[in-house]
Amino acid sequence: MLVEIRAAGLCGSDIHMLYRKPASERRAEIMRGLTIDPDIICSHEPAGVVADVGPGVTHLSVGDRVAVAHLSGCGVCLSCRRGWDIDCEDKQTYGFDRDGAMADFMLAEARDCAVLPDAVSFTEGAFYACGAGTGYAALKRGGFTAGETVAVVGLGQVGLCAAYFAAAGGARVIAIDPVEERREFALQHGATVALDPTQGDVAEMVSAVNGGRGAHLAIDATGVSAGRRAALDAARTWGRVVMVGFGDDETSIDVGAQIIQKQLTVVGAWVYSTPDLQEMVDDVAARGLSVAPLILHEYTPDQAEQAWKDVDSGSLGKSMVVWPEPATDTPSHSVA
Repeated sequence: MLVEIRAAGLCGSDIHMLYRKPASERRAEIMRGLTIDPDIICSHEPAGVVADVGPGVTHLSVGDRVAVAHLSGCGVCLSCRRGWDIDCEDKQTYGFDRDGAMADFMLAEARDCAVLPDAVSFTEGAFYACGAGTGYAALKRGGFTAGETVAVVGLGQVGLCAAYFAAAGGARVIAIDPVEERREFALQHGATVALDPTQGDVAEMVSAVNGGRGAHLAIDATGVSAGRRAALDAARTWGRVVMVGFGDDETSIDVGAQIIQKQLTVVGAWVYSTPDLQEMVDDVAARGLSVAPLILHEYTPDQAEQAWKDVDSGSLGKSMVVWPEPATDTPSHSVA
């Protein structure tokens, strides 16, 4: 299937995995079944309009607005049949080892596409394809329910979205990040309290602002050892912890004190299942939620190089490359 790209998201994973790796490691498997190719067209956060469909595609039509789940499995293994393409041993990733969204058009598997409701913009759809979708899915994986206290450690794109959705779902959100600008931004978008983890013991600080108890649910979105330990410390006895942040750290923890004695449930969350993407965009549209306020920077395609530099420098909020709207939304291109 051919997708005419309207928005391509910029994610820190692109920089970390594609460009910060030594040249000798850039074509290797970097983690379970995930490989990279620095010569590939980048961006794993695509959204656009279906320009043409191949043989056998019946559930999508030319002109449909779609976001593309960025992981594409073989389609036939047990993991893929369950919707968990990310667990497929033969998966590809748009923007890592298969051409991604930073181009006018992108070839995609029809099964990877989620139809965007009218209320969800292309930029939001692209955000859901990775960052926003991963934050949303981390809450789901953690069994979040309304009325709980949720501590989110790390307020990058994923953590910020987790905090935002938790607040929208009725949580009391404790946002934790050493960067003051990120803490202030989280407070503007739903967080109840924001803490600097460098200013004291995280467990004590969370308890002090939460009636003497830790959080029901703590999410680490940092991918670094200090953040992972902070999430474990922030959770209350019988609490739940979701590890969603990716990084290169090998983290040492005190299993007895941090997990066993607190009777914690600790789970890992690796992005989301492909069907989750459709459920997410349908859910936020039905509830009138929008991640548009979290998208602070939009660039034209010819500004893409500057966009990547800005993201690499730590720009606040989400950044997108956005294509101008054409005269018609029903282009015709053959993929036969």
